[in-house]
Amino acid sequence: MSQVEIRFGTDGWRGVIDEDFNEANVRLVARAVAAYLHEAKPSGRGVLVGYDHRLRSEVFARVAAEELARCGLPTVLSDRALSSPALSFAVYHRKAQGGVMITASHNPPQFNGFKFKANYGGSALPEITERIEAHLQRILAGESADSHSPAELRVENLTAEYLQHLRTLVDLSRIVDAGWKVVTDAMHGSGAGYLPALLQGGRTRVTAIREHRDTQFGGVNPEPIASNLSLLIETVRHEGADIGIALDGDADRVGAVDEQGSFVDSHRIFAIILYHLVQRRGWRGRVVKTVSTTNMIDALCQRFGLPLTVTPIGFKYICENMLQGDVLIGGEESGGIGIQHHLPERDGVLMGLMLLEAMTLSGKRLSELVQEIFDLVGEHHYGRIDLHLEREEMPAARQRIAQTEAREIAGLPVQKIDRMDGTKFLFGNGAWLLLRASGTEPVVRVYAEATSPEWVQKLLNAGEELVRGKK
Repeated sequence: MSQVEIRFGTDGWRGVIDEDFNEANVRLVARAVAAYLHEAKPSGRGVLVGYDHRLRSEVFARVAAEELARCGLPTVLSDRALSSPALSFAVYHRKAQGGVMITASHNPPQFNGFKFKANYGGSALPEITERIEAHLQRILAGESADSHSPAELRVENLTAEYLQHLRTLVDLSRIVDAGWKVVTDAMHGSGAGYLPALLQGGRTRVTAIREHRDTQFGGVNPEPIASNLSLLIETVRHEGADIGIALDGDADRVGAVDEQGSFVDSHRIFAIILYHLVQRRGWRGRVVKTVSTTNMIDALCQRFGLPLTVTPIGFKYICENMLQGDVLIGGEESGGIGIQHHLPERDGVLMGLMLLEAMTLSGKRLSELVQEIFDLVGEHHYGRIDLHLEREEMPAARQRIAQTEAREIAGLPVQKIDRMDGTKFLFGNGAWLLLRASGTEPVVRVYAEATSPEWVQKLLNAGEELVRGKK
């Protein structure tokens, strides 16, 4: 058998469709998942399989489901495309041993991916994916697997129970009766229809865009960032809407647009929801954020006396903390946010509902909720650039990032250097710059936060010069 390079990154295995991500390799990874489940025997029974709107996702999901059943695991295949959080909830709610989600989330359309969701209804922790990879390597080496009698494969609706659960997590009747004008943007992803269905039946009115399946995602990556949301911004302004809510390709991440048509990034959404849960809901608990996430969270935690944990990048680290049971909210820079009483999982649909609940209970529009945070912790602005390098440039760039001891950047004195994940420079006034090389592709990401957009841009420019060795 020819060797294939299959590695689980921050959240599953991703590859180019019909190159490394093909039916044969999906079957191999499904077989490795089956071997792991037979060996580890996590509590629960069987496996659930779901898929998103990407090219051939339903085909890959059918292949995975058939292989899992052939390997002796009772398997349920979703009867339709669904969001990753919906699949995770079904795993937890139905007490399955695990779940397979065929999705490449927010990545470009030529990619697809294979995510394993553990029996707790969240991303597989690193030790789980390491064991799956070890089984895969043994399979590739030709080792014979234990024989199991084929099990049943059924096709069922895995979405309805998730939507019903969401109704219990927010004051939906008040939101629906509040009379908001909402624009929802599914970005052609598998969260299409969820928010319009949940928000129907009252005075609130919903205009839904990019709901239909388009395997090319209308020519933009299904990632809810400002550069991909021009249609949502235009629609909010045209409709005179109070808010626009965008979901990524598998609806586990969120972005928003306020009533003025201004993009509201995940950092501000995280801060608004944290403030809302503590101040209006009266919730308490530990807060978890990744190292690339806003210092507004630190300031709010200090104000409310909440313990804060900072992790490397990847929601699996937040999930690991949430499994300890004392986490109020956890979030990351890329738009993934999760809360207690739900799952150890990020959920874009629920975060959209939380924004609407914050608006409803406060009587404030989204721009006013942002200002409410700024009034408490000061203005914070954020930016990120992805530097696409040649593969041969990456070793030198990695070395520069790892070894730099810069004491001044863009005229700002460096107060501290943090190397938890990449190299993060901390300045006065809550400003910071983070340089982080991808582990799977020739990309270096440069992140910055400061008190003004101008300072953010200065820091991003200086970060690029450091990465490219120009300074």
